[in-house]
Amino acid sequence: MTIIIALHIIFMFIAFAFTNGVGIALTAIAATQDVRSIRTASRAMRPFNIAGGIVLLIGIVLGFGAAQAAGYPLSSRWLIITYIAVALILVMAFALHAPWSARLRTAAEASPEDKPSAALLAVIGDPLVRIAGPITGLLWLTVISMMVFKPA
Repeated sequence: MTIIIALHIIFMFIAFAFTNGVGIALTAIAATQDVRSIRTASRAMRPFNIAGGIVLLIGIVLGFGAAQAAGYPLSSRWLIITYIAVALILVMAFALHAPWSARLRTAAEASPEDKPSAALLAVIGDPLVRIAGPITGLLWLTVISMMVFKPA
């Protein structure tokens, strides 16, 4: 295994943990409706999300080098499926997940401590984001499956 392949794998695992993993945790904490916990978590998890996004972009670049180092044509069907899944992950991250995290943090900061405000409850219950989370997880599963199984 070349170093570029190893780095690609390491970076993608870190990116998954710092984006999807942190997102799952933040969603679970938000569901408690505990304003103080939401404030703390949204502040504490923000740097992980930012780092995860940066690491993901580096991992993607390394992925092209890893595919070439392993001798896979960049036009392989399994790689094209991966490109599409990763593009959708990025779109959802920047269009839905990152803005939701920012809205959650802002609403939690503005909410009274004893009970969540209506604005905070609206952010927590955002139906589009509630659907987008599992879809993003399935997209990650698709990427991982393509990397492991490399179907023809």
